[in-house]
Amino acid sequence: MSVPEELSRMAARWRTERQLKLLSRLPSAASDSVRFAVLGDCEPSRFWIYRKLFNREGVFGEHMRSIQRQKVSFVVQLGDMVERGEPGRYHRFFRDLRRVRSGRPYLTVIGNHDRSRPNGRSHSTVYRTLFGSSNYFFDHAQTRFVVLDSSAKRLTPAQLRWLRLVLKTSLRKIVFTHMPPVQLGLWGGAGKLHALGGFQQGAREFSEAVTEAKVLRVYMGHVHAFGVQDHQGVRYVLTGGGGSALFPSGNSDLFHHFLTVDIGSRGVREHVHTMDGGVFEIPSVPVILPTHEHPSSWGAAARAWLGSLVKRG
Repeated sequence: MSVPEELSRMAARWRTERQLKLLSRLPSAASDSVRFAVLGDCEPSRFWIYRKLFNREGVFGEHMRSIQRQKVSFVVQLGDMVERGEPGRYHRFFRDLRRVRSGRPYLTVIGNHDRSRPNGRSHSTVYRTLFGSSNYFFDHAQTRFVVLDSSAKRLTPAQLRWLRLVLKTSLRKIVFTHMPPVQLGLWGGAGKLHALGGFQQGAREFSEAVTEAKVLRVYMGHVHAFGVQDHQGVRYVLTGGGGSALFPSGNSDLFHHFLTVDIGSRGVREHVHTMDGGVFEIPSVPVILPTHEHPSSWGAAARAWLGSLVKRG
């Protein structure tokens, strides 16, 4: 699919290569600590009934304006920027992004909606033409940040080899990807429900790779909810509340939000920012929830734990 010249000019400002150059010039690049924002799925839904029943207008813009008031060095958007990866929809997204005057480096993760089709056979030609590679990494503030393309609902052997290679570093390590691995039962789904959640092909190899590399966090979207789960020594944080419809998905913590993340000598601290201005910190205590082998058992424990966080916030 060809990309109109006007769209290419509009997208030039947001290409990953340019954003990384801007990021490399910031004082935090040579520091031992950094604060950044993570924003989940923000496409408002291509189906009017979902927009009517499960969403509200302007969430993405409100989040971005709130992020501008935060002292963050950069923003990571976890995918599903557009309803479907077509030039016209990307044009509207860039127009909206320009309106909120994002002054921070803005880095993207490709989601399944950012492809030519959200489901089924698809390609990522338009995304890659506009932004660049969908698998990339960068080093900042003594930390290696890895962006991994799970938008096709799988990880290939080549991607997994690349992941293991870039995780071979003495730096702290953070991974961003759109879809959760399917074995995380809270979001990955089980049996017939897995289509609502995570990827299957390469899922266990992915978890093994991030565990072996002692990755500090894996941040994911795709499921329009919030959640935390520690799996095989790695903390996975689901943050899919960037503005997409909060339709029923088997998760009880459905609310629009974004994260601010602090990484420093004392580790990682995350704060959840809600639409009503509320802020709460994610506790550091381990959260071990059953995986998809026992999908019916995690619901009450997860709802109680996550619900208590929101109430405390």
